[in-house]
Amino acid sequence: MTQEMKNSLPPTNEDTCGPYFPIYFQMPALENLTRFDAGIVGQASGTPIILRGRVLDRHGDLANGAILEFWQANAKGIYRTPATMGEEDIDPWFDGYGRQRTASGEYEFRTIMPGAADGRAPNITITIFSDGISRIVTQMFFENQTMNASDPVLLSVGDDAPKLISRHDGRTAKGEEVYIFDIIMAGAGETPFFDDLES
Repeated sequence: MTQEMKNSLPPTNEDTCGPYFPIYFQMPALENLTRFDAGIVGQASGTPIILRGRVLDRHGDLANGAILEFWQANAKGIYRTPATMGEEDIDPWFDGYGRQRTASGEYEFRTIMPGAADGRAPNITITIFSDGISRIVTQMFFENQTMNASDPVLLSVGDDAPKLISRHDGRTAKGEEVYIFDIIMAGAGETPFFDDLES
């Protein structure tokens, strides 16, 4: 074995699917969307929620080294995009984009309950990067939402729709609503994935 091989380090998440610029892979401001940024007094409008879950491989084991990206509308159902920057319902304290890395395959992400965008039930788009895959995208919905019955994405997956709906799991002492959502990347019970989702 050469000296170079002895000194090599295991690849990080950035090595396996990046790096990308300018978003950093580990940035506390992207891991809690209820706060705008450190040192800023403003806070996102809406009901604070916590998403908890696991990213599982085809064998049901935790997928080590996964990166999750979250994209959602604000509490009034408006996405922050160049096309909506002038709208009065844009929340100045909420970006709608988050990123989290998990070494264990388990995740916990703080955000606010998204509002219903036009024709859609409240949802969060989740993109997953992990060793061996380039990118998979899904959407997570919330149980007991009346608009779930008419959402076009849930209707498109038919009998698999329950796999996209998170389960309410109580409330924290701080009043945050907790939802559980496991992502199964392949195999039996695989989560429905999509080629691309803009919202």
